[in-house]
Order: sequence, then structure tokens, then C-alpha cells
Amino acid sequence: MSENNTNNAPKKRGRPPKSNTVETNSAKQNTYTNEFNSFRSNQISDAYFGFDIFDYYSVEQFAAIIRDPMSDGNNQLLREISKILYGTNGVYTNTVDYMTSMPTLDKVIVTHGKNTQEKKKNKAIMESTLRLIKDKEIVRDALFTAMIEGTYFGYFETTSRPKTNKKFMSDYEVDSIVEINEFGINASVITLPADYTRIVGIKNSSYVIAFNLDYFNDVSGESTERKLRKFPKEIRDAYNERKNNDSANGTWVTLDNTRTIVHKIRSKRDERYGRPLVLAAINDILYGDYFTKTKRNILDEINNKIVYETFPEGKEKGSSALTKNQQQSQHDTVKGAVLNKNNRGGISFFSVAAGTKIDTIDASNTDIFDDKYESNLNDKIALGMGIASSLLNGSSSGSYSSQENNLELMTGELIQWIEQISAEINKCINANILNNSKTYVECKYLPITHVNQAKKVGYYKELYLQGNGSLSAWIASCGISPDVYFALLDQEIDDGIYEKYTPHLTSFTMSGKDMDNGAGRPITDNPTESTMQTRKNNGNAIPSPSDK
Repeated sequence: MSENNTNNAPKKRGRPPKSNTVETNSAKQNTYTNEFNSFRSNQISDAYFGFDIFDYYSVEQFAAIIRDPMSDGNNQLLREISKILYGTNGVYTNTVDYMTSMPTLDKVIVTHGKNTQEKKKNKAIMESTLRLIKDKEIVRDALFTAMIEGTYFGYFETTSRPKTNKKFMSDYEVDSIVEINEFGINASVITLPADYTRIVGIKNSSYVIAFNLDYFNDVSGESTERKLRKFPKEIRDAYNERKNNDSANGTWVTLDNTRTIVHKIRSKRDERYGRPLVLAAINDILYGDYFTKTKRNILDEINNKIVYETFPEGKEKGSSALTKNQQQSQHDTVKGAVLNKNNRGGISFFSVAAGTKIDTIDASNTDIFDDKYESNLNDKIALGMGIASSLLNGSSSGSYSSQENNLELMTGELIQWIEQISAEINKCINANILNNSKTYVECKYLPITHVNQAKKVGYYKELYLQGNGSLSAWIASCGISPDVYFALLDQEIDDGIYEKYTPHLTSFTMSGKDMDNGAGRPITDNPTESTMQTRKNNGNAIPSPSDK
């Protein structure tokens, strides 16, 4: 029972003050009660594990985004929730991170056309541009963003952005990431915020997107000028034109689709947004959070036992044999000993009157701590995102063959996404850098991951050794750029490496011409009759079946 507040001071909001104990009964008592006082320790769940997503979003909002994730408001809400869950749910975090890093992104450049010199030149330009924009980083960023937000929007910029002479920066400007050393750059990929970008159509089988210029009016601590410098020239020009034209209607500007990169997952072609990876597992994640919170509450009950003391009964029923002062003294003694024990550990000693009873209330059920319940929940969460939980922790149920099958399914999905991203990058480079439809150049990422790399290397090796396989593909599957590999070979030939350092003569490196140097099997001085007959008939020159 708590005391009533008699003053008119406003109540303070927020968490209660930290305290080791909470008195649950401070009311005035008489000598005719057996129980003088009870107390329990304050729970720690809210202090250490107090995050609850339902403090920020309602059940109705979750139901709306699951029912209709494609509407503008619901999809924006879904992206916000997905970002929060990525930072709070380990299964979701690891799934996104592992799928982002799985592909090796080994690539080959394919040129089309009849002019050999033109093809060679265009290949060099493509390689230079990919190196300039850091294509692997862009592809992984597109995969990562699409898995969390459902959609990735990028812009291929080929002009340098305006220079600033500002030497000093505010704390906000330091915290935000901007390309500072951007002068002289003639190709880069700029990520556009999904909340202000929207797919509005399709042109030449490529998505057309529009950007909301209200983004620059929402300063949020950053100057409009600085925001504009981070964006491509097309958007800067549109903002300035609209700002200087009072008659301009609308805030959305349609962007040149030969410069935009759009990647969305788990959605139809005619849908405006993609679906984040977490959408199918969001119910299980929320239930798992509720399950974990329940376990923590039970753990609080176990760690914070309710201790009660019963004084010795007197002659009359319901009265105590101790006086009021004796009750108070014994209560303080027991309470101090129990608190010291809980706070510091060790041994606490105290004496009580005969007939005193000290006990605890055990109201907890520990069956919920069985690992099978939590592992089942994690299995369902992982299944909703398309990955076997045994791949994440190595301890869940599932055979090795089922894990291999799941990895192949994941690889197929990743390769499909990478093909979409590479097609968009190829479109932008060919339209804005090469600008020649007759000599189209493509960057092809090989379907290789860190999991299947050894197997793929074997496939390309067999193709090369037993058929008309590509040496470039074999080299690229090993994680080395074919051009770098061939350049190393050319350099070694020019340096005379092979003449200076000849390989040791073994059955793998020796040929017939090495016999003149004394290599091979020595000629015996005492040949047998069979050896003489073989020499006479030149039997060693007769082809054997294995030579065919």
C-alpha cells in the first residue's frame, strides 16, 4: 500500500527512481496481526530490456502493413519497422548480412560488335567505369538496402558536383556522410532516399522514377545547400527551376531512366514497391519478442523472491507474542539481513524469537525456459525469411543435405537479384559513357558464392580441360580478374621468369625433348631378349589404345 500524495506538485513521468527494494506495506499496524511486513526487489526487465516495438506502433498498424504493404503510407511504415527489427532481431540481422556477403561478385566483361579494336576499347572503358564507381560495393549496397527496405533507388551521375569553399563544418554535417573528395569524378552512383522516391512508370522495359523535391524543404538540421550538393545535377536543376518559377505545379520531378538504378524484391513488375525480407516473418518475430519478454518477467520473479515473516502467535488467536517494539526490531533485523544477502552475497546471520516463520512465495513456472520452445520460434522466423536456421547457428534441426538444398535455393534467389542490378548498371554505363548501341558491353557476374566456389571452380576447370571451356571464366571463378591474371603472365614472360627459373623435371613437366638432357628412364647396358626384340621392331612407337 503506497502513501497518498497530499501536495499539489505535478507527477513526474518516466521510470521510477532506482531502488533496491520496494516496500509493499507501510501502513500503520497493530499488535493483533501475525504478518508485520512483506517486501520484494524491484524488477530489472524494464531497466535493461525495456524496448517494446508496440510502444511505437499499434497492433492496427501492423495488421494494415501485412494486409496492404504496397500503399504509400503502409510501405513507408513497413520500411521503418524493418529497420528497427534489423537492429533488434539477431536472426534477421544475420540473414541479411550473410546473404549480402555470400556472392563473390567475380565478373567477366562481354563485348558485342564486329570491330575488334572498338570492342577492346569499350571493354577497357567498362572496366575503368566499374572500378571508378566501385561496382561490388554498389551491388552489395543494393542487395542490403532491398532486403531491409524492399526497394533500392540509385542514380548514375557523370558530372562533378558543385564545389564548396566552406572550411568549417557543424556537428550535424560531420555526422552525415557526404562525398567530400568529389571533384574531378565523372562517374558515381548516388543512393536516393526511398521515402522521397517512387516508381511512376516503365519505359523501354526500364522503370521510370520520380523524386519529391520537398525533401530539400525538410531541413532537419542540415542546410538546403548542403543537401543539394549531395544530389545529381538533374535534381538540383529541377529544384532551382521550381524555386524560381512561381507558376510551377507539383513537387515531383521525373528522372531520366537511362541514369536511374532500380532494384526491388519480392514484388510483381507492376507494383510500386518491393517487400522487405522480414515481412513474411514479422508475426513470428513479434511473437518471439513477446515470448522473450515473458521469460524475462518470469526470471525477474525467480531472482526477486517475495520474502515474508510471520511473528510467533500469542495466547489469543490472531495476536502476536511480541510487543510492538519487539516486532519492529525483529522486522528490521530480518529485512537488513535479507537485503545484505541479496546485494552482496555471502553469509548473513540473525536471531529471531521462537515461533517466527520466514518463507518465500514461489509463483513462477520454469517450463518456459526449455530450449525447445525458443529454437522452434527461431526456426519459424528463419523459415519466413527463406533460410534454414541451422545455417545460422549450426545447432538447429536439419540434415546436411537439407542445408545444401537451402543454400542452393538462396543462391538462386541472390543470382536473380544480382542479374537485375547488373542489368541496370549496364544500362546506365552504355547509355551515358559508351553511348553506342552497335557495340553494347555487358558486365556479367558469375553465379558463384563463397559456399559453392570450390564446386564452380571444378566445373569451369572440367569445361576447359575436356571441352572448349573459357580460360577467363575459369580464372574469374578463382576470384582473380582475368585481365589481372593475363597481365601477370605477360609481365612474367617479359621478365624471362620461365627461362630463369625452369620447373623441376617431373612426370607432370617433362616432355620428349627433355630426353636429350639425360632425363627419363636410363638405358640399360645389359638388355633382355624382350627389350632387344622391342628395339628391333620399334615397338614403343606403336600407338596404344590409350593414345586414341
